[in-house]
Amino acid sequence: MSLLEVRGLDITFRSDTLPVTAVSGLDLEIAESEIFGLAGESGCGKSITALSIMGLLPPNASASGSILFKGMDLLTLDKESKRRLRGKEMSMIFQEPMTSLNPVLTIGYQLAEVLFTHLDMSKRDAMDKAVELLKAVRIPSPEIRVKEYPHQMSGGMRQRVMIAMAVACGPSLLIADEPTTALDVTIQAQILELIERLREERKMSILFITHDLGIIAENASRVGIMYAGRLVELADTADIFNDPRHPYTIGLLGSIPKGKGTQLRPIPGNVPRMQDLPEGCKYENRCSYAISACRTAEPFMYKVSEGHFARCIRTDEVRWNS
Repeated sequence: MSLLEVRGLDITFRSDTLPVTAVSGLDLEIAESEIFGLAGESGCGKSITALSIMGLLPPNASASGSILFKGMDLLTLDKESKRRLRGKEMSMIFQEPMTSLNPVLTIGYQLAEVLFTHLDMSKRDAMDKAVELLKAVRIPSPEIRVKEYPHQMSGGMRQRVMIAMAVACGPSLLIADEPTTALDVTIQAQILELIERLREERKMSILFITHDLGIIAENASRVGIMYAGRLVELADTADIFNDPRHPYTIGLLGSIPKGKGTQLRPIPGNVPRMQDLPEGCKYENRCSYAISACRTAEPFMYKVSEGHFARCIRTDEVRWNS
């Protein structure tokens, strides 16, 4: 059963000249208790998609289509209804905890604020619960840490606080937007293990946003690959890594270091500006499989196999040679 269904999502930014479409025709769904990975290089539309689900788009952006969460279309809700959902039914771990946490409020107060806002707890009970949450995310001496400020903690500790805030009210959907950015590999592994443990305990669904395919391989059951605001491939994780069918996915896999002495195969060219995308397939100007038909019309998502789709007219000919 689907917890979240996104259908035909377009996200447009107003500008002084022409409007810019950052996400176009996005379709995806996430089942209950599933970890869904959304991958792609920086600027492809991953984070703005997450913000549209949370109802946190900037004032100069608008979304159309539908985002169904437990049967409710989030794009039709008023601000107060969205506010009641955020933090309680759905929550988000943002990329950089130092800019997401308030520097002049203690960690304990910021955790407690979520609880007495959404669960009608008294401030005393909320502070006690804040200590429990810090203990749950394995922060040592939580009774002391709850009185500290964000700058007194390390990057890994701040990220754990963000996770504690995100799961405080037991949300059904957790959006993790690059939750291990700027962390060393040891702390990264601890954070990922923590998120998985909390998911199992609380039966949450997770939308995992990252550009790191290694993280996707180890944590997600299904993957969507984005390029230039479009979903270009959608499949089970094993199919993405063993039998990718979009040239961009193959390019991403070829860019992963394989070991000493193995040459990387970088994707040629650069991502075009959103205002200057090619007329047909948006990847055509960088694609070694491109033919003249690729320049005339943007391809649909073609079915490769059950649950596996790729936005390429040459899907049957695209093969990954690892």
